[in-house]
Amino acid sequence: MKIRIHDTDYEGQPVACTGELFSGDSALAVVEAMKRNPFNAHLEPLDFMRRTLAAIGRETPPLPALDPSAAAEAFLAALEAAGFAVREGDEDDTVIDKDMEDHEQDTYDK
Repeated sequence: MKIRIHDTDYEGQPVACTGELFSGDSALAVVEAMKRNPFNAHLEPLDFMRRTLAAIGRETPPLPALDPSAAAEAFLAALEAAGFAVREGDEDDTVIDKDMEDHEQDTYDK
């Protein structure tokens, strides 16, 4: 499973065709990958998901508290529904680096 989490503009709205790509064998593995940074690594997955949804105003419906896998599926579905995430195809493992795209756009013919 691959999920792209879009960057946001200055008003907090998602910007299509941008963002970081996270992958994992399951929705819960994707969530674990998403929280790998110094600001979120200490959080339990459910706390991370609740905090993230609260930040974008999507706290309801509540995530299933007793089933982390179901909570992760609901979390990613909520991000997709709000336009903050999109599922990427698993058939092609090629990932285009965002910095490389920017570099190619800045080059010119001599």
